[in-house]
Amino acid sequence: MGIDVEILRWLGVFLMSGLKLFAAPFLSIHMGFSYSQTLVFTAVGGVAGVWFFYHLSHIFIAIYHRYYTHRLRPYLMSLSFFKTRLSLHTKKRIFSKRSRVIAKVRSKYGLLGIVVLTPVFLSIPLGTFLAITYYSKHRHLLAYLAASVVCWTIILTTIGQLLEIQR
Repeated sequence: MGIDVEILRWLGVFLMSGLKLFAAPFLSIHMGFSYSQTLVFTAVGGVAGVWFFYHLSHIFIAIYHRYYTHRLRPYLMSLSFFKTRLSLHTKKRIFSKRSRVIAKVRSKYGLLGIVVLTPVFLSIPLGTFLAITYYSKHRHLLAYLAASVVCWTIILTTIGQLLEIQR
């Protein structure tokens, strides 16, 4: 195999672990990487994904608060066409199955629940965004999310390696 193909394989595992950590160790083992390589690629990719989406979420939330809540919404509420439509949406909330699960996790388990469930059951972008939305003032949020990714990487890589050995 050429060096270019090997770099693309590393990059694929790195990007997959930054987006959906649950599948990355199994993909890496299936591609033929060793246990230690899988640990390193998925842990570094997952932590890089958390770091990236942590900062990106801060930017999106700041833009939302700056432009929508302070400038755009008051302007739209002053127009009669939007006034009735915007006021209708603020009174009735529609919950989906996913939003109910997120609300239940947040109310029952709090920050710990979101941090633990982010890498595996939620995706890293969604979980990081939820953590920032609800717990942005928490001092060590980024460190907790990164530690959760590393712990889940060790667990999932070990499970994947054991399943591969039994084949």
